[in-house]
Amino acid sequence: MTWFLLALCAALFWAVGQVLVKKGFDHIPPLWSNIFTNTLVCVIHIVPVLFLSGFRITVPPLPILVTIVITASFYHTFYYAISKGEVSLTGTLVAGYPMITVLLSGLFLGERLEPVQYLGVGFVVIGVVLVALPEKRMSEKLKDFSWVVWGLACAFLIGAGDFLTKLSINRIGAYSHVLFLAVVSNPMGGLNYLIDRKGRPFPDVRRKKALPTLIGLVVMSIGTLLFILSFDYGKVSLIAPVSSIYPAIIAVLAVRFLGETITSKQGTGIGIIVAGLVLIGLGTI
Repeated sequence: MTWFLLALCAALFWAVGQVLVKKGFDHIPPLWSNIFTNTLVCVIHIVPVLFLSGFRITVPPLPILVTIVITASFYHTFYYAISKGEVSLTGTLVAGYPMITVLLSGLFLGERLEPVQYLGVGFVVIGVVLVALPEKRMSEKLKDFSWVVWGLACAFLIGAGDFLTKLSINRIGAYSHVLFLAVVSNPMGGLNYLIDRKGRPFPDVRRKKALPTLIGLVVMSIGTLLFILSFDYGKVSLIAPVSSIYPAIIAVLAVRFLGETITSKQGTGIGIIVAGLVLIGLGTI
């Protein structure tokens, strides 16, 4: 059950980290959240995996290295997605990524979905619709539906990234994948800087209000390390759904610490999405 504990801890770290990151987005935008994260993982990820692996690292062949680069670019969309709306809602849409991971595993790894998994996919779709359609009294507040597009697009990219991660880990192992992902993420951050012109001004990290985001980035980086390491102990089709219980944790934390509100319809949607993700995972047991 090592994979289960690692995935569960990853979900907890992600939930706490996302709430902290969201709390300081007015001071540290997504571009710099990515750049700071890329810097942090050089310590938080590389140092532990070197010691855990006994400094035995496998250099990836070119196709796997390309896969790692693509994965890193996909993961850079995350902070942009959760910055587009209330984190209890955007985070839930992004949490649909296991559906993509499971589907890609079925198409390219020959893993077939069980009937209960198809039911889970249906639950996720219904839940997304409920979350994406706000009440009339919130229509003015959420008139810009870019958060829905970003959330769904990010779910697809992260789901694909996790699938590619599994391919890489199957070839070179989790420790080597973590190390090279950390290394290539920094050039991806440079590319992010070139693309995001509006976010280029350096944030004032000395302000107290920026501290929650910086702490959140550290917490989320630890969660990501635990998540990737869990791939060495279990199936990705199980790990992804278990790690995706974080929206339920986020919903509670966001209401308690961010003062966010969710309608009964959106709350129902969140519950249905989480239930769908659980069903997707149960079908693989």
